[in-house]
Parts: sequence; C-alpha cells; structure tokens
Amino acid sequence: MQNSTQAANAWRILFLLFLANLFNFFDRTIPAIIIEPIRMEWHLSDFQLGIIGTAFTLVYAIAGLPLGRMADTGSRSKLMGWGLAAWSGLTAVNGLVGSFWAFLIVRMGVGIGEASYAPAANSLIGDLFPAHRRARAMGIFMLGLPLGLLLAFFTIGWLVKAFDSWRAPFFIAAVPGLVLAIFMFFIKEPKRGAAESVQVSQERVDRPIRRVLAVPTF
Repeated sequence: MQNSTQAANAWRILFLLFLANLFNFFDRTIPAIIIEPIRMEWHLSDFQLGIIGTAFTLVYAIAGLPLGRMADTGSRSKLMGWGLAAWSGLTAVNGLVGSFWAFLIVRMGVGIGEASYAPAANSLIGDLFPAHRRARAMGIFMLGLPLGLLLAFFTIGWLVKAFDSWRAPFFIAAVPGLVLAIFMFFIKEPKRGAAESVQVSQERVDRPIRRVLAVPTF
C-alpha cells in the first residue's frame, strides 16, 4: 500500500512539474511572437531585436551553473517555487516597461528565474522514479517543451488581437505561473537517491567538475 501511495504521489508531482515546464517555455516564447509590435513601438533595429534573445540565452546558460549547484545541495522545491514566482512576476513586469533597455533588463531577470527550474526538476524526478520508470517520467516532463511552444504560437497572436495590445500576453502568462509557484513550496521532497536500487553515497564528491571532465565520452 505504501509503495502504491508513493507511486501515485510521484506521478502527481510529475504532473505539476510538467505544467511548470510548459509555462516555462510558453513564457520565454512570447517575445519571439510579438517582436514586430515591439519593434514598431520603440523603433528598434535588427541588432537590438537580436540582443533580446541573445542576452536571455547567455544569462540563462550562465545562471544555470550556480543554480544547478544549489539544486544539488539545497531544497529543490523552494528553488523551483522562488524561481517560478520570479520568472512569472518578471514576465508581468515585461508588459509594464516603457523602453527597450528596461525590457531587456527584465528579460534577463526572467532568464535567471527560468534557469533555476530545469536542474532542480530533473534532480527531483531522479529521486521520485526508479530507473525502469525514469525515462518515461522524463519524457512526460519534457513534453512541456513542445506543448508550451505550441500553446504559445496558437494563443499569443489571438491575445494580442483580442486585447489590442502586445503587452496583454505578458500579464496573462504570469497568472498560472504564480499559482503553480505556490504548489511548488508544498512538494515533499524524497531523500536523495531514494529511488535507486543501490544505496547512493551521500559523501561530498571532491572536485566534481574535474571528475566529470575526465570522462572520455563526456
């Protein structure tokens, strides 16, 4: 009975993680869809438009390293909760700004918030599901990527037209993210290595980055 209860709880948490991943990719896709109205309002060059995506990507990649380390050592539910609240809140702020540079800075903040999610979620899934179910769980989790993009491309243009403003999608997208952030804080985390059939050592690994880089296939 306990195992079936734990399995059901793991699938519920996975569904929550999937939804958050879906809105992760939904939120980050908004500027790409409404870039033309933004260009016209602020009279932007192609170079400035390119900076928006480039700055987001660089910040997302760099911030992922320390945030991944935090996921290894701290509370993953809190990291995901605060990260989700941050990127959703800043997504709404993107709809309020009045200049290109303010939009760019806020967008970089969104990148930091979103960078907190994937490392923590992947780590949590590894502890929720045993090896023979983990690939399936990861497949469901990663469905958030294409479905988030699909939802964005099917709805963002309609929202802009319905509200006659390119800012509307930013406000609307922030709402489900903020609601999901609350649920993240209530996730009861399993013990690290709980889903492994072999006991995992909890000792600190010396120079982990160097050890990973020493693997020839890596």
